[in-house]
Amino acid sequence: MIKTISNQTTHTDAYQQALEDFGITELLSYLQNYSDDDFSAASMNVEEQELESLAAILIQHLLGNLKGKLINSYLHVIRHGDSHVRSHPTNLEISLPSLELPANFPQQITPRYTEGDRVRWQPVSNITDWGTIIGHFYAYAPHLSQWSIYYLIRLAPNSPSFPWTVTDIAWEDDLESNSERTVEAAGEQISTVRDHRVAPSSIATVHNNPSSQTSTLPYSLIQQYLHTPPANYRYGRRTERTLTQREQEIIKLYSYCQLGMTPQRFYAKWQVNQDRIAMICSRSISTVRRWFSRGRNYRRPMSNDLRHLALMDFLLEHFEEIPQELRKLLNC
Repeated sequence: MIKTISNQTTHTDAYQQALEDFGITELLSYLQNYSDDDFSAASMNVEEQELESLAAILIQHLLGNLKGKLINSYLHVIRHGDSHVRSHPTNLEISLPSLELPANFPQQITPRYTEGDRVRWQPVSNITDWGTIIGHFYAYAPHLSQWSIYYLIRLAPNSPSFPWTVTDIAWEDDLESNSERTVEAAGEQISTVRDHRVAPSSIATVHNNPSSQTSTLPYSLIQQYLHTPPANYRYGRRTERTLTQREQEIIKLYSYCQLGMTPQRFYAKWQVNQDRIAMICSRSISTVRRWFSRGRNYRRPMSNDLRHLALMDFLLEHFEEIPQELRKLLNC
Protein backbone atom coordinates (compact mmCIF):
# COMPACT_ATOMS: atom_id res chain seq x y z
CA MET A 1 0.00 0.00 0.00
CA ILE A 2 1.26 3.47 -0.83
CA LYS A 3 2.02 5.44 2.31
CA THR A 4 0.76 8.97 2.91
CA ILE A 5 3.56 11.50 3.01
CA SER A 6 3.27 14.08 5.77
CA ASN A 7 3.95 17.78 5.30
CA GLN A 8 7.04 17.46 7.48
CA THR A 9 8.66 14.88 5.24
CA THR A 10 11.63 16.22 3.30
CA HIS A 11 11.84 16.04 -0.48
CA THR A 12 14.60 13.43 -0.25
CA ASP A 13 12.55 11.27 2.11
CA ALA A 14 9.52 11.57 -0.16
CA TYR A 15 11.60 10.56 -3.17
CA GLN A 16 13.03 7.56 -1.35
CA GLN A 17 9.56 6.59 -0.14
CA ALA A 18 8.23 6.72 -3.70
CA LEU A 19 11.07 4.46 -4.89
CA GLU A 20 10.20 1.93 -2.20
CA ASP A 21 6.43 2.13 -2.75
CA PHE A 22 6.70 1.41 -6.46
CA GLY A 23 9.29 -1.34 -6.15
CA ILE A 24 12.20 0.59 -7.68
CA THR A 25 14.41 0.17 -4.60
CA GLU A 26 13.76 -3.57 -4.63
CA LEU A 27 14.53 -3.74 -8.36
CA LEU A 28 17.84 -1.90 -7.89
CA SER A 29 18.81 -4.20 -5.03
CA TYR A 30 17.84 -7.25 -7.10
CA LEU A 31 19.99 -6.11 -10.03
CA GLN A 32 22.89 -5.23 -7.75
CA ASN A 33 23.02 -8.76 -6.34
CA TYR A 34 21.90 -10.72 -9.41
CA SER A 35 24.00 -13.62 -10.60
CA ASP A 36 23.48 -16.53 -12.99
CA ASP A 37 25.38 -18.28 -15.78
CA ASP A 38 25.09 -15.28 -18.08
CA PHE A 39 25.57 -12.34 -15.71
CA SER A 40 27.11 -11.53 -12.35
CA ALA A 41 26.74 -8.00 -11.02
CA ALA A 42 29.62 -8.49 -8.57
CA SER A 43 32.16 -9.61 -11.16
CA MET A 44 31.04 -6.89 -13.59
CA ASN A 45 31.60 -4.17 -10.96
CA VAL A 46 28.29 -2.52 -11.88
CA GLU A 47 28.22 1.11 -10.77
CA GLU A 48 25.28 2.80 -9.03
CA GLN A 49 24.54 5.00 -12.05
CA GLU A 50 24.64 1.96 -14.32
CA LEU A 51 22.15 0.16 -12.08
CA GLU A 52 19.76 3.10 -12.29
CA SER A 53 20.15 3.31 -16.08
CA LEU A 54 19.66 -0.45 -16.38
CA ALA A 55 16.50 -0.31 -14.27
CA ALA A 56 15.15 2.56 -16.39
CA ILE A 57 15.86 0.65 -19.61
CA LEU A 58 14.14 -2.50 -18.29
CA ILE A 59 11.08 -0.46 -17.30
CA GLN A 60 11.01 1.16 -20.75
CA HIS A 61 11.18 -2.28 -22.39
CA LEU A 62 8.36 -3.45 -20.14
CA LEU A 63 6.18 -0.52 -21.19
CA GLY A 64 6.90 -1.24 -24.83
CA ASN A 65 5.97 -4.93 -24.51
CA LEU A 66 2.90 -4.82 -22.25
CA LYS A 67 -0.11 -6.82 -23.47
CA GLY A 68 -3.71 -6.69 -22.36
CA LYS A 69 -3.60 -10.36 -21.33
CA LEU A 70 -0.75 -9.71 -18.92
CA ILE A 71 -2.41 -6.63 -17.40
CA ASN A 72 -5.72 -8.48 -17.02
CA SER A 73 -4.01 -11.42 -15.30
CA TYR A 74 -2.34 -9.32 -12.67
CA LEU A 75 -5.45 -7.22 -12.15
CA HIS A 76 -7.17 -10.45 -11.10
CA VAL A 77 -4.37 -10.99 -8.59
CA ILE A 78 -4.97 -7.55 -7.10
CA ARG A 79 -8.78 -7.86 -6.99
CA HIS A 80 -9.34 -11.50 -6.20
CA GLY A 81 -6.04 -12.85 -4.93
CA ASP A 82 -5.83 -15.48 -7.68
CA SER A 83 -2.80 -17.36 -6.46
CA HIS A 84 -2.59 -19.46 -9.64
CA VAL A 85 -2.06 -16.29 -11.66
CA ARG A 86 0.66 -15.05 -9.33
CA SER A 87 2.50 -18.36 -9.36
CA HIS A 88 2.05 -18.89 -13.12
CA PRO A 89 2.16 -15.41 -14.63
CA THR A 90 1.71 -14.74 -18.30
CA ASN A 91 5.03 -14.95 -20.10
CA LEU A 92 6.42 -11.60 -21.12
CA GLU A 93 8.93 -11.71 -23.92
CA ILE A 94 11.24 -8.72 -23.88
CA SER A 95 13.28 -8.41 -27.03
CA LEU A 96 16.99 -7.88 -26.51
CA PRO A 97 18.46 -4.63 -27.81
CA SER A 98 20.28 -5.18 -31.07
CA LEU A 99 23.84 -3.98 -31.60
CA GLU A 100 23.44 -4.30 -35.37
CA LEU A 101 23.05 -1.27 -37.59
CA PRO A 102 19.44 -0.40 -38.51
CA ALA A 103 18.18 -2.32 -41.56
CA ASN A 104 17.85 0.82 -43.70
CA PHE A 105 20.90 2.58 -42.29
CA PRO A 106 21.56 5.49 -42.62
CA GLN A 107 18.15 6.61 -43.91
CA GLN A 108 16.48 5.69 -40.62
CA ILE A 109 18.56 8.23 -38.70
CA THR A 110 18.20 11.90 -39.59
CA PRO A 111 20.54 14.33 -37.79
CA ARG A 112 18.73 16.99 -35.78
CA TYR A 113 21.67 19.37 -36.17
CA THR A 114 23.94 20.12 -39.11
CA GLU A 115 27.48 21.39 -39.36
CA GLY A 116 27.61 25.05 -38.37
CA ASP A 117 24.70 24.90 -35.91
CA ARG A 118 25.32 26.46 -32.53
CA VAL A 119 24.41 24.17 -29.65
CA ARG A 120 24.95 23.73 -25.95
CA TRP A 121 24.80 20.77 -23.62
CA GLN A 122 21.48 20.55 -21.83
CA PRO A 123 22.32 21.69 -18.28
CA VAL A 124 22.44 19.06 -15.54
CA SER A 125 23.81 21.67 -13.11
CA ASN A 126 24.50 25.39 -13.12
CA ILE A 127 27.44 24.85 -15.50
CA THR A 128 27.24 23.92 -19.16
CA ASP A 129 29.35 24.26 -22.31
CA TRP A 130 28.47 25.43 -25.80
CA GLY A 131 29.97 25.58 -29.25
CA THR A 132 29.49 24.83 -32.95
CA ILE A 133 28.75 21.50 -34.63
CA ILE A 134 31.69 20.59 -36.91
CA GLY A 135 30.79 16.97 -37.65
CA HIS A 136 28.81 13.90 -36.60
CA PHE A 137 28.96 10.14 -36.71
CA TYR A 138 26.75 7.19 -35.79
CA ALA A 139 27.40 5.09 -32.70
CA TYR A 140 25.55 2.73 -30.40
CA ALA A 141 24.13 4.66 -27.43
CA PRO A 142 24.06 2.38 -24.33
CA HIS A 143 21.70 4.69 -22.47
CA LEU A 144 19.14 4.41 -25.29
CA SER A 145 19.78 0.76 -26.24
CA GLN A 146 19.85 1.83 -29.88
CA TRP A 147 21.97 3.58 -32.47
CA SER A 148 22.13 7.36 -32.26
CA ILE A 149 24.13 10.33 -33.46
CA TYR A 150 27.30 11.55 -31.82
CA TYR A 151 28.24 15.15 -32.62
CA LEU A 152 31.72 16.63 -32.72
CA ILE A 153 31.57 20.11 -31.20
CA ARG A 154 34.15 22.87 -31.33
CA LEU A 155 33.82 24.77 -28.07
CA ALA A 156 33.32 28.52 -28.14
CA PRO A 157 36.27 30.55 -26.77
CA ASN A 158 34.10 31.75 -23.85
CA SER A 159 32.82 28.26 -23.01
CA PRO A 160 33.93 27.14 -19.50
CA SER A 161 35.97 24.15 -20.72
CA PHE A 162 37.76 25.92 -23.58
CA PRO A 163 40.97 26.60 -21.56
CA TRP A 164 41.90 22.88 -21.65
CA THR A 165 39.97 21.35 -24.56
CA VAL A 166 38.93 22.76 -27.91
CA THR A 167 36.57 19.98 -28.98
CA ASP A 168 34.37 17.33 -27.39
CA ILE A 169 31.64 14.90 -28.46
CA ALA A 170 28.05 14.62 -27.26
CA TRP A 171 24.97 12.49 -27.92
CA GLU A 172 22.13 14.18 -29.77
CA ASP A 173 19.70 13.92 -26.85
CA ASP A 174 22.21 15.75 -24.62
CA LEU A 175 22.22 18.87 -26.81
CA GLU A 176 19.92 21.78 -27.48
CA SER A 177 19.98 24.84 -29.75
CA ASN A 178 22.04 27.72 -28.41
CA SER A 179 21.04 30.65 -30.57
CA GLU A 180 20.22 32.85 -27.58
CA ARG A 181 23.29 32.27 -25.40
CA THR A 182 24.51 35.60 -23.96
CA VAL A 183 28.03 36.69 -23.13
CA GLU A 184 26.95 37.75 -19.63
CA ALA A 185 25.71 34.24 -18.82
CA ALA A 186 28.95 32.82 -20.19
CA GLY A 187 31.01 35.02 -17.87
CA GLU A 188 28.96 33.95 -14.85
CA GLN A 189 29.42 30.27 -15.66
CA ILE A 190 33.17 30.58 -16.12
CA SER A 191 33.46 32.40 -12.78
CA THR A 192 31.37 29.74 -11.08
CA VAL A 193 33.28 26.77 -12.43
CA ARG A 194 36.65 28.25 -11.47
CA ASP A 195 35.70 29.21 -7.93
CA HIS A 196 33.23 26.55 -6.82
CA ARG A 197 33.74 22.89 -6.05
CA VAL A 198 30.68 21.03 -7.34
CA ALA A 199 29.94 17.79 -5.55
CA PRO A 200 28.63 14.87 -7.62
CA SER A 201 25.04 13.74 -7.29
CA SER A 202 26.29 10.61 -5.63
CA ILE A 203 29.60 8.96 -4.87
CA ALA A 204 29.29 5.34 -5.86
CA THR A 205 31.36 2.75 -4.05
CA VAL A 206 33.05 1.00 -6.91
CA HIS A 207 36.15 -1.07 -7.43
CA ASN A 208 38.55 -1.01 -10.33
CA ASN A 209 38.74 -3.96 -12.64
CA PRO A 210 42.07 -5.66 -12.07
CA SER A 211 44.52 -5.18 -14.88
CA SER A 212 44.41 -8.17 -17.16
CA GLN A 213 47.31 -9.31 -19.30
CA THR A 214 46.40 -11.41 -22.30
CA SER A 215 48.89 -13.17 -24.48
CA THR A 216 49.33 -16.35 -26.44
CA LEU A 217 52.53 -17.13 -24.51
CA PRO A 218 52.92 -18.47 -20.96
CA TYR A 219 53.52 -15.74 -18.41
CA SER A 220 57.02 -17.04 -17.59
CA LEU A 221 58.06 -16.59 -21.20
CA ILE A 222 56.49 -13.15 -21.31
CA GLN A 223 58.56 -12.14 -18.29
CA GLN A 224 61.66 -13.45 -20.03
CA TYR A 225 60.93 -11.39 -23.15
CA LEU A 226 60.16 -8.24 -21.17
CA HIS A 227 63.53 -8.35 -19.43
CA THR A 228 65.64 -8.98 -22.52
CA PRO A 229 67.49 -6.02 -24.01
CA PRO A 230 65.67 -3.96 -26.64
CA ALA A 231 66.31 -4.76 -30.27
CA ASN A 232 69.14 -3.07 -32.15
CA TYR A 233 68.52 -0.01 -34.27
CA ARG A 234 68.62 -0.36 -38.02
CA TYR A 235 69.21 2.76 -40.05
CA GLY A 236 67.71 3.80 -43.34
CA ARG A 237 65.82 6.87 -44.47
CA ARG A 238 64.38 7.05 -40.98
CA THR A 239 65.48 5.53 -37.69
CA GLU A 240 63.55 2.35 -36.92
CA ARG A 241 63.68 -0.38 -34.36
CA THR A 242 63.04 -3.96 -35.31
CA LEU A 243 60.09 -5.47 -33.48
CA THR A 244 61.38 -8.55 -31.71
CA GLN A 245 59.25 -10.99 -29.76
CA ARG A 246 59.84 -8.80 -26.69
CA GLU A 247 58.39 -5.68 -28.32
CA GLN A 248 55.48 -7.61 -29.83
CA GLU A 249 54.56 -8.97 -26.40
CA ILE A 250 54.76 -5.50 -24.84
CA ILE A 251 52.40 -4.13 -27.52
CA LYS A 252 50.05 -7.04 -26.92
CA LEU A 253 50.07 -6.52 -23.17
CA TYR A 254 49.31 -2.83 -23.60
CA SER A 255 46.53 -3.47 -26.12
CA TYR A 256 44.70 -5.89 -23.83
CA CYS A 257 45.44 -4.08 -20.58
CA GLN A 258 42.27 -3.14 -18.68
CA LEU A 259 43.91 -0.35 -16.71
CA GLY A 260 41.19 2.05 -15.66
CA MET A 261 39.80 4.09 -12.78
CA THR A 262 36.25 5.37 -12.52
CA PRO A 263 35.61 9.10 -12.05
CA GLN A 264 33.74 8.34 -8.81
CA ARG A 265 36.69 6.46 -7.35
CA PHE A 266 39.17 9.13 -8.43
CA TYR A 267 36.93 11.86 -6.98
CA ALA A 268 36.63 10.00 -3.67
CA LYS A 269 40.38 9.42 -3.44
CA TRP A 270 41.74 12.83 -4.42
CA GLN A 271 40.58 16.30 -3.38
CA VAL A 272 39.57 17.43 -6.84
CA ASN A 273 36.45 18.92 -8.37
CA GLN A 274 34.77 17.82 -11.56
CA ASP A 275 36.35 20.50 -13.74
CA ARG A 276 39.78 19.14 -12.71
CA ILE A 277 38.70 15.69 -13.84
CA ALA A 278 37.57 17.27 -17.12
CA MET A 279 41.07 18.75 -17.54
CA ILE A 280 42.74 15.39 -16.90
CA CYS A 281 40.58 13.64 -19.49
CA SER A 282 40.55 16.54 -22.00
CA ARG A 283 36.77 16.59 -21.77
CA SER A 284 34.21 19.34 -21.36
CA ILE A 285 32.69 19.97 -17.94
CA SER A 286 29.27 19.18 -19.40
CA THR A 287 30.43 15.70 -20.38
CA VAL A 288 31.97 15.03 -16.95
CA ARG A 289 28.80 16.21 -15.19
CA ARG A 290 26.95 13.33 -16.82
CA TRP A 291 29.49 10.82 -15.49
CA PHE A 292 28.34 11.82 -12.00
CA SER A 293 24.63 12.21 -12.78
CA ARG A 294 21.95 9.70 -11.91
CA GLY A 295 19.11 8.11 -13.82
CA ARG A 296 18.43 9.22 -17.37
CA ASN A 297 21.20 11.86 -17.33
CA TYR A 298 23.96 9.35 -16.56
CA ARG A 299 26.49 8.62 -19.32
CA ARG A 300 29.26 6.09 -18.92
CA PRO A 301 32.78 7.42 -19.61
CA MET A 302 34.75 5.81 -22.41
CA SER A 303 37.63 3.41 -21.78
CA ASN A 304 40.21 6.06 -22.68
CA ASP A 305 38.70 8.34 -20.01
CA LEU A 306 39.12 5.60 -17.41
CA ARG A 307 42.71 5.07 -18.53
CA HIS A 308 43.49 8.80 -18.26
CA LEU A 309 42.31 8.78 -14.65
CA ALA A 310 44.21 5.58 -13.82
CA LEU A 311 47.44 6.99 -15.25
CA MET A 312 46.90 10.26 -13.37
CA ASP A 313 46.31 8.30 -10.17
CA PHE A 314 49.55 6.38 -10.79
CA LEU A 315 51.51 9.60 -11.31
CA LEU A 316 50.06 11.19 -8.19
CA GLU A 317 51.04 8.13 -6.15
CA HIS A 318 54.49 7.44 -7.64
CA PHE A 319 55.75 10.64 -9.29
CA GLU A 320 58.66 11.11 -6.89
CA GLU A 321 59.78 7.53 -7.53
CA ILE A 322 60.17 8.11 -11.28
CA PRO A 323 63.82 8.77 -12.16
CA GLN A 324 64.61 12.28 -13.35
CA GLU A 325 65.76 10.96 -16.74
CA LEU A 326 62.39 9.33 -17.35
CA ARG A 327 60.53 12.45 -16.24
CA LYS A 328 62.39 14.42 -18.90
CA LEU A 329 61.34 11.88 -21.53
CA LEU A 330 57.74 12.23 -20.34
CA ASN A 331 58.04 16.04 -20.34
CA CYS A 332 56.97 16.03 -16.70
